[in-house]
Amino acid sequence: MLQKIVKGYEINFEEDAVKGVDHLAYILSYEESGSLFQAARLAGHTDFEDRGGRNFILVHNPNGSFELKVRNE
Repeated sequence: MLQKIVKGYEINFEEDAVKGVDHLAYILSYEESGSLFQAARLAGHTDFEDRGGRNFILVHNPNGSFELKVRNE
């Protein structure tokens, strides 16, 4: 499992989710990505789609970190 800090949040992810990490880190504004992290923290997870149409799920872990996974739909 890979790990990266994105805008102050620790994200764990597999290689297949790197496009989602890049989307959070480089495409979305600080406010846009912050709202996704906040939604995941409150609900336990949140789904989002990047501009390429790829689907992801951002999961908030009990230890405070986040996990990003590819969502197959």
